[in-house]
Amino acid sequence: MVRRVPESQYTSIQQAERDRVEAEKEQFKEPLLSLAAHIKTAWQAAYTAKITNIQEILLQCARQRNGEYDPVALAKLSQEGDTDPVYMLLTSIKCRAAESWLRGVELPPGDKPWSLDHTPLPELPPELKEKIAAQVEAELTQFMAQNGFDALTPEMVAERLKAVEKEVAKRENQHAREDADKLEIHINDQLTEGGYYQALNAFLSDVVTYPAGFFKGPNVRKKKQIVWQKGENGESIPGVDDKFVRSYYAPSPFDCFPSPGARSVQDGYFIERIKLRRTDLEECMGVPGFSTQAINAVLQLYGTGGLTEWITVDQERADIEGRPNEQDDVDRPIDCLEYWGSAQGKKLLEWGMPKEQIKNANRNYFICAWLIGQWVVMARINPHPLGKRPYFSTSYERINGTIWGKSVPMLMRDCQKICNAVARAMVRNLGIASGPQVEVSTDRVTPGEDIESQYPWKVWKTKDSMGTGRPAIHFYQPSPLTDILMRVFEYFFKQASEQTGIPQYIYGAENPNMGGGAGSTLGGLSMLMNAATKTMQDVVFQIDGDVISPSIREHWTHVMLFDKDVKKKGDINVVARASEHLIIAEQLQLRLTETLRETNNPTDLAIMGLAGRGELLRQAIKKLKMATEDIVPDRSALESKQQMLEQAQQPQTPQPSDQAPGGGRPGEMMRVNR
Repeated sequence: MVRRVPESQYTSIQQAERDRVEAEKEQFKEPLLSLAAHIKTAWQAAYTAKITNIQEILLQCARQRNGEYDPVALAKLSQEGDTDPVYMLLTSIKCRAAESWLRGVELPPGDKPWSLDHTPLPELPPELKEKIAAQVEAELTQFMAQNGFDALTPEMVAERLKAVEKEVAKRENQHAREDADKLEIHINDQLTEGGYYQALNAFLSDVVTYPAGFFKGPNVRKKKQIVWQKGENGESIPGVDDKFVRSYYAPSPFDCFPSPGARSVQDGYFIERIKLRRTDLEECMGVPGFSTQAINAVLQLYGTGGLTEWITVDQERADIEGRPNEQDDVDRPIDCLEYWGSAQGKKLLEWGMPKEQIKNANRNYFICAWLIGQWVVMARINPHPLGKRPYFSTSYERINGTIWGKSVPMLMRDCQKICNAVARAMVRNLGIASGPQVEVSTDRVTPGEDIESQYPWKVWKTKDSMGTGRPAIHFYQPSPLTDILMRVFEYFFKQASEQTGIPQYIYGAENPNMGGGAGSTLGGLSMLMNAATKTMQDVVFQIDGDVISPSIREHWTHVMLFDKDVKKKGDINVVARASEHLIIAEQLQLRLTETLRETNNPTDLAIMGLAGRGELLRQAIKKLKMATEDIVPDRSALESKQQMLEQAQQPQTPQPSDQAPGGGRPGEMMRVNR
């Protein structure tokens, strides 16, 4: 039988084949062949280093958290007759407790683990100082014209200038704070749209489970979204539009391959194995740096059968992660190696980079490239001004000088093994001690007697003892050893708490007296909880310093470089609030309430004024997740109200003759236009 296709489809097939041939000609040119060979060489080195030292540890951690024995240990137990050995899920308990605690701190409901703070001005800019000096000079000139030259002293000039500069600096800092707040809202909207907090949630799980967790972003990706447009009759109708967003995700530690000697994700080169669907590649067409020809060729060659950069643990990893039939997928993904590294400008020119991007052939440049099979579908200069990669990483217990640290399963692996062995021994002992052991003298049992079955009131038919006087049947009841075994189990379970820094009472264990009796009272238990969080706070400090602060700063840098609808501000500090604020949020709320109550008196109100009191109320209302602008007026409105109250309280007396024009004295504060 001969398959017949329409002429239009036949023409499309011929065009696709011509495009593939043209793409192959371009791909097989020396520059791209050299780049592909370079990435392949780096991949082989990173892959070999990882399977030698880290890959089996990743599998062990995943199995241990799932409650599965390693294949070698399971085979040994099967040889001993234990075909279905018990596994105590202690590691799973500890990992869930650590995740829950970290998630409550780093992802608090209705709050975020970061904020932007403006950098206080150490001194005013020269142009603003000149403006202040000019206005003060004009004011003092009028004062001297009215009161005479001798009425003005150098001390009065210095005092007036200092007072005005202080007032202007205060106003400038207030404006900077408002600008930082607006920028914070803008960035938080982008983070929410780009999946930042979902990625952070997945990252926390990886940090607890594996030797290292990885976080990636911002990645500029084209994303389809629903837009509402007006139809012919004026009604709103849905449509689909493409939008570039800054996205985030947590790469699996199984897919991250640092260079063999890397001390951090920014050291050496870094390769991530990413899985792409056809739609992912189609969305990359037309994006700067991507080759549409190469993408079309990849889709034609691998679009239906997929392409896998196989490594030895792929199937075992799929089994552990609950995808045992992954290879049966009819829409198989395409594996891509995303390479981040540096290269000499001379080599980049040989690879075909534009000369306008490579200004110095002897200088090192940071690049990013995608390799699919033999096809380089993307190669471009790293757009970051400092050449940084969009990767961040840390560990539950960090080890200096290496990316890979220690996780909760690694810290308690020995205790988990011992507790499993004790549990197996306990099960066997209880099984043996559940009934009597019977000794039967078979030569004295009547032929045909069933000696295997036992039941109440059974009659054992036996022969004469021939003068020995000994019974033909003896019963022995083995003693259970559960008390001894249970004490061993509890000891090593406590050791697991010590080794991981996650004690039982931190996740609501029923016996809080684990702390030597201190947990028997509410105050003692609170002290134990605070002491227990010290270890977890170290983990939070590492996450804040290695992931949250730098990732937010990189997002802010990206906004400053490429967003045209925001005010460019270079004096911004990123504050990781989890380690300093969210851990003690409840105590801060209590102290804020006490401060509001204690300062509600005439003396303190006279010192702080309406503006200061308004700031306290504003912070208290923020904690209640309410809109402060609907309840507390802004600072300028409160200052105006304060001035009106002060003027109303002043007695109506004639103005003194030494008053400066405009109603201000030389020693008084004046408002200078910004």
